[in-house]
Amino acid sequence: MNEISCQVCQDLMPLVKDGVASGDSTSAVRQHIAGCEACRKLFEEAGDHKPQMDEKRVLTKIKQQLALAALVMVVLGASIGLSLSDSSLVFYNVLIMPSIGALGYFALREKSYLVPVAMLPFVYVWYLIKYWFMGVFGSEGLVGVFSAPLFWALIHAGLSAVGALVAFLLHFAFRKEDGQDANII
Repeated sequence: MNEISCQVCQDLMPLVKDGVASGDSTSAVRQHIAGCEACRKLFEEAGDHKPQMDEKRVLTKIKQQLALAALVMVVLGASIGLSLSDSSLVFYNVLIMPSIGALGYFALREKSYLVPVAMLPFVYVWYLIKYWFMGVFGSEGLVGVFSAPLFWALIHAGLSAVGALVAFLLHFAFRKEDGQDANII
């Protein structure tokens, strides 16, 4: 076998330490450190200084990013759905809102209920502001002004809840069966 240089040996050391180097690379490194004192010291010291990952910090960061993504989905989806509400394309909300709920389920899993919960006040405020600027307050009365936005908010939130429920059921139906799931019928 050909002798490798110190630089090549040092490049291969992390792979050998992690057990992912090929057999030829591992034997080349072992052969080299048997005859090179400097590389042997480096190889022995490398095992003592493995960087540690802060798993809690990483998981917290991922959860924050997913929550932000879910919030963006709710706002964008609701905005698209609401912009269609005053046109002939209003029935596309039957597809858009459940899709938002399903995406929210896959982004948030156990906290996917937050998507319809966030949808409710967003749509309510949207319609309240819209009716305010349309001048509906004078003609509908106080009850009509507050109940009409609530009606639309419940429809949009309900459709997104249906989407989250469908996504949950699909996830439940298609997940791999392991020891715990085998007994569920």
